[in-house]
Amino acid sequence: MAGFAVSMMAQDFASRFMNDHKEDSNLTCVTISPRMMAEILNSEGERNEEVLDILSNLKSMQMLTADKKGQQYYDDAVKIVEKNSKRFEPFLSYEGISENCRILVRKRNKSIIELVMLVHNKNHFMVVNFTGNMNATFIQKLATAMKQGS
Repeated sequence: MAGFAVSMMAQDFASRFMNDHKEDSNLTCVTISPRMMAEILNSEGERNEEVLDILSNLKSMQMLTADKKGQQYYDDAVKIVEKNSKRFEPFLSYEGISENCRILVRKRNKSIIELVMLVHNKNHFMVVNFTGNMNATFIQKLATAMKQGS
């Protein structure tokens, strides 16, 4: 039983969220390895060494999405964050009338080892979860890309 508790604590955010919603067919989870991300970027033309360097430090990226019950999923995700407030620290957030976005980080020895982005827009819900070694530059580029995409 103690081993199970330790493994639950070691899970990344997306895995924890999916475990809490394992019977829910509205959620889609996609896991992308750093190698696959690099392949995608390489196929899009010019090699960007800075991006490849950032990707080489990532272990995984998971993306959870749902096109129904967005507010409910977002609220559930926020509850997980609040339950684990010692694990995740807020990095950036935006609250609007029909759109919410939070970026949270988990650190080990001042290094960012996990980044969680929660997005709710109308009925759509999304979690993007990166694990690995990240820095503020990576997070800033991610935040900029998200602003441009919305």
